[in-house]
Amino acid sequence: MRFLIYSKYGEGAGLGLRLEQEGNTVGLYIKEREYRTVYDGILDKVGIRDIDDETIIVFDSSGMGSEADKLKRSGHKVFGAGKFQDKLENDREFGLEFMQEHGIEIPASRKFESTSDGLDFIVDNRGDYIFKPSGDLPSKLTYKPCDPDDLAHYMEFVDKNYDIESFILQECIEGTALSTEFFCGKWGFVEPATHTIEIKKFMNDNLGPSTGCSANTIWEAERNDIVDKLKKIEDDILDQGYIGPIDLNVMVVDDQFYGLEWTPRFGLDAMPTWLQLTDEDVGQTISDLIDGSVGKISLRSGFASGVRVSIPPFPIEPHNLKVIEREQPNYGVPIRGFEDNESKVYLYEVLKSDGVLYHSAGTGAIGVVSDVADTIASSFNEPYRILEKAKIPDKQYRTDAAKVIGGMHKKVKEMVYA
Repeated sequence: MRFLIYSKYGEGAGLGLRLEQEGNTVGLYIKEREYRTVYDGILDKVGIRDIDDETIIVFDSSGMGSEADKLKRSGHKVFGAGKFQDKLENDREFGLEFMQEHGIEIPASRKFESTSDGLDFIVDNRGDYIFKPSGDLPSKLTYKPCDPDDLAHYMEFVDKNYDIESFILQECIEGTALSTEFFCGKWGFVEPATHTIEIKKFMNDNLGPSTGCSANTIWEAERNDIVDKLKKIEDDILDQGYIGPIDLNVMVVDDQFYGLEWTPRFGLDAMPTWLQLTDEDVGQTISDLIDGSVGKISLRSGFASGVRVSIPPFPIEPHNLKVIEREQPNYGVPIRGFEDNESKVYLYEVLKSDGVLYHSAGTGAIGVVSDVADTIASSFNEPYRILEKAKIPDKQYRTDAAKVIGGMHKKVKEMVYA
């Protein structure tokens, strides 16, 4: 089979490498010029005009829905992405309303289109709120403040430095975050669902900025209320002609849960870790989802866990293209020590020259090291062994993921399966 990985920054290149290792022909198209050295010497780079009707086009992230829908209308086989999915993820108010329409309870939320209106609301309502901007923006702009005054100062900072269309102030509910995901095929959701727990903060003890994901654990979901609620959106997703992953992120509190946001795309770093959980032919699975011939996805028992490794200037956001293009402080940094563990390492911003890996253009995100085992604690053993021995100048990763995620899973298990 032939595949094209259609990417903004090249995050899906590692999936393309997996597909090529399975015997498929794979090309990589990177939309943003500053990132086009990603996977040089590893995957063939192609232009989107080179695509034939038999090539399966895999979109690795959101924000490219218009391109995906146009390709679908032209008769191409497309996996992931769509304008509806972009709106579901990036328009906070729309995503929350979609939850409520399908019986998913949400925290008290209010939309604002001006900072001054939001600041007036904070003065009149001295509660705990989380700031969530809408649009294709750096994830770090989502902010959980220390107190109302801290929130007000942060909103003034955002208003001065960023151009945002609107934002949500959402009631802060303390609990444990949990994601639940299905793959949607031609005829609907395909069993089983999976659960993901991730830690977002960059540093140990949950210090530093949010990174999207610093470490995560995935396992096959048993039947529960969250899975049942997620299945209720199946018909609407099918009506949009979407084929790909769809994820609901919730906050679990005591014996109930609250919907927070949608991820209608590959999760990063959930997708690299998920690849450890399945030993099926992934290319065939994607093809079968598009054709509607897959009945069930076979997953390995136990838990798959992954840890992200990076180098400075990470966690700078990929949106800061001009800064990255100007500075490029770590272009060409050698990446050694993964040679004997390639099956457990999903690489992001790398290139290969004369058989040696180097950091390519980008933020400093090197990759995800993951493994699968019977327990969460043991599933982190191999990733940490590999990371400890990896020879990467200024490597950085969290060392407390097994303990933190283990504690989060214990709480989730008590609450979700009570």
